[in-house]
Amino acid sequence: MAEDCTVVRFSRDPSLARIENLKQNDSPDKFSDSGRFGVFYVVCIALSIITYVLDLVLSCILLYFYSVNGHGLYFALTLTFIILPALLMTTVSLRWYIVDHDDPSVGRTSVAQWIVRIIFLLLQLAPLLRYIDTMIYGIKSKIAATTENQTKHTTLYRRMLDEDTNSALLRLFHCFLHSAPQAVIQLVILLIHISHHGKIALSINVSVIQAWTVLVALMSIAWSLTSYHRSVRYARDDKDKIRWAGLLVAFCWQLMSALSRILALSLLASIFPVWMGCVCALHWGVMSVWLALGQHQTAACSSRCEELLLSAALGLAYVLAFISPRDGPTRYIYLAYYLVCFMENTGALVVWCVTNNSVDNPFLYYGAAGGQVLAFLLAIAFLLIYYKYCHPSLVNRSKIPSLDSDCLETDKPGFSKSYNVRTRS
Repeated sequence: MAEDCTVVRFSRDPSLARIENLKQNDSPDKFSDSGRFGVFYVVCIALSIITYVLDLVLSCILLYFYSVNGHGLYFALTLTFIILPALLMTTVSLRWYIVDHDDPSVGRTSVAQWIVRIIFLLLQLAPLLRYIDTMIYGIKSKIAATTENQTKHTTLYRRMLDEDTNSALLRLFHCFLHSAPQAVIQLVILLIHISHHGKIALSINVSVIQAWTVLVALMSIAWSLTSYHRSVRYARDDKDKIRWAGLLVAFCWQLMSALSRILALSLLASIFPVWMGCVCALHWGVMSVWLALGQHQTAACSSRCEELLLSAALGLAYVLAFISPRDGPTRYIYLAYYLVCFMENTGALVVWCVTNNSVDNPFLYYGAAGGQVLAFLLAIAFLLIYYKYCHPSLVNRSKIPSLDSDCLETDKPGFSKSYNVRTRS
């Protein structure tokens, strides 16, 4: 009995199966009835824009105060983790625009559109333009639906999903390369300032802005991870969508997980910054090796070299949060990952508690230790609640009747979201 495997891709790959290349017997409704552009979608995009802008603006305000007050080291660190992520996102976004321009199925881009793109890219605001394009395509698809032009509605809806997925992936870059380092840096400065009065002369205004920067960075991290998983599910026609209740629980899970992780790393870095760097480097190396040896990304990469690069990128992300490298049961992977994080967090907390004296500053001593442990426990609780009550069905088989779960490979981290459908003959 022979087997044919048809690969259907929705990605940046020019060879993907787009709306214009659908089979004649495929109804456009098949690809548009699983999701709607409505208030819920608009709210999600608006939250993404707000968290991104606030995160960036607060970091720039801190730059101003550091330069005025003569804190050269803090100015350099803050500026570094603003410029480097922005340059990376701009480069990646520009490459995607070039790939789209070379793909005839996408359609021609006007000169005015290129001018707008270049302006946003020069301003290092690549995700913001993607969010705006997502809203524009969504509104156009809504208008097309009211005119009963189903083909145009489906095409615009797919373009909206494509832009939404791209913006979600760019926000992941921003999350791991900007928000997380900024949260750790500013929290370490605050901890040192509170623990050792007089060694760091920070005004009340600067301390308040630092606290807000850490809080907004944590919310940006949590929402970036939550929004990414929401976008991936919307881009998949065989996946059920995450509802508002599930999105809220997932956000709380990611927020508490990021808080416990960043607080543990910051506590260690405030005492032994080199040790913190060694822990992160070791964690990165172990996770990258595990991904390279046991989690092959054959559907997301065209060569083994790309697989290794993807494994290294994901390994770096795993310093902060877990992103599933492939579809399928993840309970044991989550168990192993959070067990490793628990041991690392506990070790960092023990070092910090042993080094400090509770008599000097009991509020900071017990507050930081209790907050780190409580945040981790809440993260596990929200994780269990999400997968027990709020997680959508893994596969909506009504959309693809011939789907064979043994051949399913999905949710690749933004590089390509694809699924394999085997039809037996």
